[in-house]
Amino acid sequence: MLEGLEICEVPFSRVIGNDIVRMESEFYNSNTVSYKNTVKASQIIDFSQYGTSKELNEMGEGYPVLRLNEFNYSFISHPDKYCSLLDIDAYHGLQLKKDDVLICRTNGNPKFVGRSAIVPKDYDYAFASYLFRIRPNRKYINSATLVAFLNSKYGRLEIEKYSMVGNQANFSPAKFREISIPVFSKDLNDKIEDITYRAFQKLEMSESLYSEAANNMLECLDLNDFTASSNSCNVKTLKESFIETGRLDAEYYQPKYDDILHHIQAYKYGSKNLAEICDIKDENFTPKDDTTYKYVELANIGKYGNIIGCSQQKGEDLPSRARRIVSKNDVVISSLEGSLDSCALVEEDYDGALCSTGFYVLKSSVLNSETLLVLFKSPLVKELMRKGCSGTILTAIGRQELERIPIPLIRQEIQEEIAQHVQSSISLRKESQQLLEHAKLTVEGAIQNGGGGKIASEYYVLQEKSAMELHIAIYVLLHEVDIISNDAKVKVSNVVCSCKKLSDSFLASGRLDAEYYQPKYDLLFEKLKGFPTATIKEIATIQKSIEPGSDAYQEEGIPFIRVANLSKFGLSNSDVKLDTTQFADTIRPQKDTILLSKDGSVGIAYKMEETQDVITSSAILHLQLTTPNVLPDYLTLVLNSIVVKLQAERDAGGSIIQHWKPSEIEHVIIPILPMNEQQMIANKVKQSFKMREDAQDLLLQAKCIIETAIEK
Repeated sequence: MLEGLEICEVPFSRVIGNDIVRMESEFYNSNTVSYKNTVKASQIIDFSQYGTSKELNEMGEGYPVLRLNEFNYSFISHPDKYCSLLDIDAYHGLQLKKDDVLICRTNGNPKFVGRSAIVPKDYDYAFASYLFRIRPNRKYINSATLVAFLNSKYGRLEIEKYSMVGNQANFSPAKFREISIPVFSKDLNDKIEDITYRAFQKLEMSESLYSEAANNMLECLDLNDFTASSNSCNVKTLKESFIETGRLDAEYYQPKYDDILHHIQAYKYGSKNLAEICDIKDENFTPKDDTTYKYVELANIGKYGNIIGCSQQKGEDLPSRARRIVSKNDVVISSLEGSLDSCALVEEDYDGALCSTGFYVLKSSVLNSETLLVLFKSPLVKELMRKGCSGTILTAIGRQELERIPIPLIRQEIQEEIAQHVQSSISLRKESQQLLEHAKLTVEGAIQNGGGGKIASEYYVLQEKSAMELHIAIYVLLHEVDIISNDAKVKVSNVVCSCKKLSDSFLASGRLDAEYYQPKYDLLFEKLKGFPTATIKEIATIQKSIEPGSDAYQEEGIPFIRVANLSKFGLSNSDVKLDTTQFADTIRPQKDTILLSKDGSVGIAYKMEETQDVITSSAILHLQLTTPNVLPDYLTLVLNSIVVKLQAERDAGGSIIQHWKPSEIEHVIIPILPMNEQQMIANKVKQSFKMREDAQDLLLQAKCIIETAIEK
């Protein structure tokens, strides 16, 4: 019964002698550093510091802030987030200096906790709060040797020993001070430092070569000076576009917040803060375990202000966030920045349902529910909500910020007109759904009779009419508050506009979103007209792998590669495995296959240098060239360049997680340069990858030297 039981016997003095009292046997196992000369890390630290916890942004506003995402092997790369809330003194206090060591103190994945990197030169970067930095005393160990040790198997044992407490992993500076650090000879320290900085030089050369290859390609395409302005937009006349497409949204026009506030404040019938005219239902409802409830979550909110189904669950099975009860004519709005457009009018079918605490539930005695819905569907309020969002990982608008949003006191006759259009939209949508249901019931007979197209056609007509009614309602509102004029011109300053016909937009692409038609994309395609081009479908096959689900994950078997394991420079090791027998016939990436991410971080491309026995998730597509006129290294570079990044930005959709459909990827336009230019570019890419391999080999060599020294 006790077979396999492990017992660890230690004196009580060892238990109470630790600064951090630990009682579990795993803490005292024998898998620790047994080098002849060790010291506590507390003896080697000259300095330690946490990073900033202030809100970060992706707009380039403020100072760049390094995160774990930018750990590049044992070094760091350029941050992609910024902080505008740091004052100059705080920023100077967090600037990274040569030979700083950065360590991850907390992460959802325990394997990332304790991960470390050396700062090889001075950088104008601050760093985030879930990292801390130390500066070791060179009398004991230099920074390069310390990082090599921490990333070695013996360093990981020490980190895991002190970081794992229960199910949570945290490696604070206090815990770092407790680990054992081997004190090596000066010769070994110097050797590791030399190897590390040689590796860094190779990595810099690799990145320089890759950038040079990318710049060469852009120069050949006359795109080296191309800038994708985020301040431009497309507008159409009301007759040609708005009523049909509803593309009058905040992202489309990108108005200044002051412009919006000015228009609201100038509304001749006045305005009040939301808190003054709306009740926010935020009382928590406790469901009964044995009662079945309708539960509405973010995925159940349709794009036209409707709820599209819900789950039905017993109270005991509901998630803890299912705590808001809704009533007929309530308006539910999402608080998350990535899904501010997700708002809906609660219809009778969902009276008494529960919704997530990620929603605000509103009702007003001043505005009818339809007008309230249209306000939150309009760019008017969406932009002000976006302004009020804060947070680091999931940004959302807090109640106080929501309550401060000014709401125009729309006159009654306009409210009634808006309500008519919204209700017409609802009726048309219900009619279309009934028609679709009828189509489902009669599809077999329709096929047998060689028809069936008429029902489907009528369904889409009704859906478009429904959308049009909602768009008209939004137009009525915006016209009322003087955001747009009678000829549908937008009264927002500093907006660059271009016009398209309906035949050039919706009828050609089937897209209803404004982002798709921004002029920056037109500019890109205009540039590409001067070169031979082909779509991906014309030059490559596209294969999709599988999504086995987390139930299939195991510790042994074939490595399962997800988007998180994919970068333009290669595949990282995955700790997720799949059963070898069950997935024996699943496709494997072959030599020269190009892997391309379509979900999450879309548009990451990597060319396989060799065939690997790994399985990729369904979020990663396999591209195989079918023509000798395009080199795989060249195509990969184009896929990672602004040429395709902009097309991915245009096409990909999703409120929180981006999705790029294979049917859209097939039509991505690739410029085809002459073969000699492709070859020149491909050679630089190959050199870049060789330098990265050399850098990795050097870092591995340093780690092996450390481990060998400990084991002697």
